Amino acid sequence: MTFDNHALNLGKLVGNLHSLEFILRAFLQKLPDARPTGVAWGVDIYLFPIDTELAESELTSFDSLDDLIKKVNKKLSHQKMPAQIDRTLVELRDALAHGRVSTVVEGDPLRILKFSKPNHDGRVRITYNQVMSEEWFSEQRERVFQSIKIVANAIEAMESFKDPSKIDPLSLDE
Repeated sequence: MTFDNHALNLGKLVGNLHSLEFILRAFLQKLPDARPTGVAWGVDIYLFPIDTELAESELTSFDSLDDLIKKVNKKLSHQKMPAQIDRTLVELRDALAHGRVSTVVEGDPLRILKFSKPNHDGRVRITYNQVMSEEWFSEQRERVFQSIKIVANAIEAMESFKDPSKIDPLSLDE
């Protein structure tokens, strides 16, 4: 794979992970017990300047991808939805954010390695080790896409309730 193809594949995968995080937050924000955003409907927050203060909500929280997946999976199980978000996507995201990418031979696919924090003896373990081939990128994008579909379907199911009194708030509680 060329470096240009690697960069294109990496960008697609990171973009998919960004989409997953956003849809997880959107799902949580649509729940009856969600914290209000404090922003009026229709206001474009993308126009707000740096240092604008907003209320903490599901959209603005500092929750990690792992936290978001746990919260959404809990809500999905409470709603009796059998599908769950793949928690190993956190390992993928962390490897992309903190891994070391290189190749021994120019022209060979790049490999990504991630290491643990050092133990008390100053030793680390390899926690992620994958060849970043076209096939690997395709498999990872599909994994992320399947999780996005699960959340999109859950949002659609929530929105199909026209009468809010028909939603059992206890089934959505943490």
